[in-house]
Amino acid sequence: MESTILKTLARTANIRRWLRRPECPEAVRQLKVLFDKSFVPANATSETREFVERKGARRAYAKYDGVTFSGVATHAGNASIIYRPTVEGASVAGQIQQMEDVKTANGIVVRLQVRPYQRLSKTLYDPFRRYPHFQATTYSSLLEETVHQIGLNDIIAHAARFDYSHGRSVFVNLSRE
Repeated sequence: MESTILKTLARTANIRRWLRRPECPEAVRQLKVLFDKSFVPANATSETREFVERKGARRAYAKYDGVTFSGVATHAGNASIIYRPTVEGASVAGQIQQMEDVKTANGIVVRLQVRPYQRLSKTLYDPFRRYPHFQATTYSSLLEETVHQIGLNDIIAHAARFDYSHGRSVFVNLSRE
């Protein structure tokens, strides 16, 4: 392991020395400029760091009000939520598909793409309806095709999801309030 580290340091020093020589070809110098734009050098000043876009718009996690949310591809358990698709709408259970940073006049805002779960058919029985103080609701296990664009402040709480029978899932509101 030590020999690998020493070889890497020696090769890096040789490349750095070669790039600083006056007879270094211009094409290689341009590659260094492109490389520095792609990867911020460790010894870069703060002025150069602020102009380099280091990340894309998509994100894996978002923390809001002490709770970490994630998309279904990152962590399926953190992707189940209870949210309001509109300001005055009823709360529904959904699954976060992806998250992205959106630049606005007020700065960067996190937008979530959420697919709601289908409501339970009227012919199926919801055994949790008779317990109003236990915040559990039964939904279909299938997601709707529509995708809602919401902000982090539209989320009511994480939800624990359990598939229990015949295409039905129970969602328990995990709100700390």
